[in-house]
Amino acid sequence: MKLRKTITWSVIVAALAAASGISVNQTNLVQAATSKKAQNTVNKTKYGFKRDFNFSKSWQGKWYSNTHDKLSKMTIKKNGFITPWTGEYVELVSAGKVKGTNKYLWQMPQSWFTKHDKIFKHLGRVTTNKISNKKWIVFSPIDENNIKIGYAFSLQNKKIDGKTQKVMFEANPKTGEIYDQFYRSPKLAQKYQNYHFKNETYAPVFNQYQKK
Repeated sequence: MKLRKTITWSVIVAALAAASGISVNQTNLVQAATSKKAQNTVNKTKYGFKRDFNFSKSWQGKWYSNTHDKLSKMTIKKNGFITPWTGEYVELVSAGKVKGTNKYLWQMPQSWFTKHDKIFKHLGRVTTNKISNKKWIVFSPIDENNIKIGYAFSLQNKKIDGKTQKVMFEANPKTGEIYDQFYRSPKLAQKYQNYHFKNETYAPVFNQYQKK
């Protein structure tokens, strides 16, 4: 999967509607995925990026959603993830300046990326963004400085039916409006995928697939 602005990101962002009769309480715990090293760096490297990002163990493993009544899986590994959209592995790196130039990675011409296609075709850029006092991990194209076309994820603890469950939210990286939500098991994804959690804002694309 080429996470580049020259490639169309095929995002599955719709989800099901709110189910009734589920008692949900918002917890204050928001777990971060990235280390302190995973920030943009001004240090120059040969290709303008550093392999310095690691997901915490709480994020790693398999996650499931039931978007469009179709079960999909996302697998998060130590340095990247297998996408739920194409099933391809993407390694996440932090972007900086390209050695021998005074340009950030995203300022390099497309001809340069084409020349080094084998290096960049499975790489994505990772940054963070704080929205409504919540920290979101943002995955975006390696050669794009605008996170608007990226994916934002946040891991939170939610109480459902009296039990605390980990829920991975996928949202708009600018507004925090939720597109999709992932659970630790297919059973939980199928049972609660269509639930609107309290104190969360859902995007219209999520709501349009509500069951009538």
